[in-house]
Amino acid sequence: MSNGYVVGAPPNRRAISRTITRILHRVGRRGASLAFVGLLSLAISASLVLATPEQRAAPGYAVLASVAPLTAWAMVWCATGLLCLFQAFMRSDRIAFAAATALLLLYGLLYLVSTFTGANPRGWVGGAVWLAFGGWIALIATWPEAVVVHRLPGGSAAVIVADGAGLIQSWNPQAASLFGWSTNEVVGRPLTSLMPDRFRDQHSAALDRVRTTGHSELSGRLMPLVGLHRDGSEFAIALTVNAWHTDEGVTYTGVIRAMGGNDVRAE
Repeated sequence: MSNGYVVGAPPNRRAISRTITRILHRVGRRGASLAFVGLLSLAISASLVLATPEQRAAPGYAVLASVAPLTAWAMVWCATGLLCLFQAFMRSDRIAFAAATALLLLYGLLYLVSTFTGANPRGWVGGAVWLAFGGWIALIATWPEAVVVHRLPGGSAAVIVADGAGLIQSWNPQAASLFGWSTNEVVGRPLTSLMPDRFRDQHSAALDRVRTTGHSELSGRLMPLVGLHRDGSEFAIALTVNAWHTDEGVTYTGVIRAMGGNDVRAE
């Protein structure tokens, strides 16, 4: 109580931080770039709708109006912006990137052509800017998402990369040493090969939830678990897993460190 009023508990900053982290992991660099393009597209749409008569008489606007009414251009930019903002949070963003790139390149070509026809003598300046912007968006759309691996304290970490179905795609020498499998032997095997039987159903259910919902509740968290060596012995591990979303699907990166020298036997 304070001066007769009930003082509410402060917001759970840790929960808010986890939510923000999940959103950032889900969106990624591609999604953030797409959101920026979406907002810019809406701004361009508004500038076309709100253009004054003096602005409409300018060479740049006149060139656009000679192809289609400015209201039609505004509608195209608005639809592109909304599509970009929507797909920034989706697993597949290919359509939004293609639409934004095509529109930017079209703008650039129109401005360049207007320079040669004499309709807009300085149109090459705007054309160069629009074409460069379109090229930048195309580069982002085709550039593979980087996977950043953070080492755990206390020595070298084992790193495992798996696809959305939970099949191992690659791992580092520390992982081979930790679990007893060579790289050639383990690639293509399910992640469940590295865990005791009692945890496999739970793991499979978690993968199904990620495929259904598009996000992982455990992404970015440090989790104490039990690993399974090739010889059948169990040992305590600490796992940090991240899910990366691309056009090809989900990719999981797990960073693992052994927690102790004693085997952990099943009861």
